[in-house]
Amino acid sequence: MTNFSLTRRGFLRATGLAGAATVLAACGTPGGTSSSGGGPAGTEITMFHWAGAQGTVPEQVGKAFAASSGVTVKYIEGTNADTFPKLVSSVQINASKPLVNLGFFNAQSFSQGNGQNLWLPVPDSVTAIDQVLPEYRVPDRRGAYLVMDAMGLVYSKKAFPTPPKSWMDLFAAANRGKVTTWDAPSFGVNALPVIAKLNGGSESNLQPGLDVFENAAKAGQLRGFIASLDALRQQLNSGEVVIAPGFQGVAEPWIQAGDPIGFAVPTEGVMAFPEGFQIVKGSSDAQVDATAKLMNQIFSPENVSAYCNATGTLPLVQGAKLDAKYADRPSFQLSTVENAIRLDWNALVAAIPAATKVWNEQVKAHI
Repeated sequence: MTNFSLTRRGFLRATGLAGAATVLAACGTPGGTSSSGGGPAGTEITMFHWAGAQGTVPEQVGKAFAASSGVTVKYIEGTNADTFPKLVSSVQINASKPLVNLGFFNAQSFSQGNGQNLWLPVPDSVTAIDQVLPEYRVPDRRGAYLVMDAMGLVYSKKAFPTPPKSWMDLFAAANRGKVTTWDAPSFGVNALPVIAKLNGGSESNLQPGLDVFENAAKAGQLRGFIASLDALRQQLNSGEVVIAPGFQGVAEPWIQAGDPIGFAVPTEGVMAFPEGFQIVKGSSDAQVDATAKLMNQIFSPENVSAYCNATGTLPLVQGAKLDAKYADRPSFQLSTVENAIRLDWNALVAAIPAATKVWNEQVKAHI
């Protein structure tokens, strides 16, 4: 697939009706041919990936790459909310020994890392990222987006015979004491920017959203904060929590596994959430060489297809395809993407320090 449309309409037409793809052996080049020069033998690198189904394909690719190249690949599994601060701390302690060399980060972490000079430009040798859709390419090759997830509402089907309809259902009295979200400063995933925008604020002015969360905390709306995706899944299954901000790509494997969990597209729109990989500054030349070769494999259309079909995310790499089973799912349709709430991530990141202070004083203090 070469002449890939640059518009979302063409993108979804090309991906939404395609058949299933399987993970290629990661020792192949992006074009699928075999290569034994994966990196300097004896080099050790660490890759951060997300938990659950989000980690399956990255580890499969990493293990195949390690087997073919002689590079040792170690893994850290977790969330951005937990791992990104640990990465920052690691480079503060020793700039030449970052916690990870290659990391799977979200848009908020991309922007935060830029501000803290954490990222290296992706080497020109990583030709696979040249197939990322132009509108999602990262300036100066400071990382590359792989997929886009949709943030909406995850909910208990036992509590909601019909899906919730609005972001503001998080604050409905009927759900009091059974709502959760992520703690500050993870505002890119805890719905604060969306709630602020829906109540007259913006990424630069989060106070209207903070006011809504403050009133909710005082009223006992929030059961508490979550620290892991496993915890969110357990609480939704047990009924301790009945609704929370969440991602389609996170919820889809749970849904496929038969959990009584649903994903709802709010009438106001989902929040668009691009995700991808960064090479971390402080890595040695040998580690950069190895991570670049591994990154080239991760971004092959076949591996992007496999990741998206395993996680329910939308591919941002030309040639990657979604399974046909997603074609009639409302949350995978063009209208969902066109109506998505898109954030100014740089503005949000600039607002985080002040908003975190207010959150701790006005929201967290009442939990």
